[in-house]
Amino acid sequence: MNKRSLLIGLVVLAALAGCGDRRLILRVDVLSYLAPADRTVPVATLPGLDTTVTVVNDQQVSLFEGLSDVAGVESVNLALGAIAADSVGSGTVTLRLYLADAATDPLSTPPVVDQTLTLTPGHNDTLNVSIDGDDRVKALFSKQVMRASITAGLHPSDPLTPLAGHVTLSRLDAVVIFRRSL
Repeated sequence: MNKRSLLIGLVVLAALAGCGDRRLILRVDVLSYLAPADRTVPVATLPGLDTTVTVVNDQQVSLFEGLSDVAGVESVNLALGAIAADSVGSGTVTLRLYLADAATDPLSTPPVVDQTLTLTPGHNDTLNVSIDGDDRVKALFSKQVMRASITAGLHPSDPLTPLAGHVTLSRLDAVVIFRRSL
């Protein structure tokens, strides 16, 4: 174990020792792992053609190094927020969030989030979804590293009109509750 891991473990142990119910609550801003320029992605498809575009391409997320020695993950609440703005055509965009361990391609797993927004010229549609109590998400947040991908599936309403706009990720965070394991 390196010095940094030991120091983090000691800080967590001290924090847990001072808590009455031996829990540590951390809010993790997963969106901060993406550069601000990568949070907005143009989306477009030809008339009558369903298309899937990648919003986040296999991003590695480093998590809680050193915490597994002193605390186990009790629960995870994962929240995703997005805004879809359309400039041409009408239709839907389905956002899918995929999470996987360090050795697995996230797109080879079932999505953790699968939600649809509506695209209409001149209007924005906002998505706010929260996942709580998912054992697979809890297991992934127990690891030191996980991988994430987000896709946007476009479906135009009119087979004669193209669909174009953009999707902006406004929130991707997690509240992780640790319980002392010693």
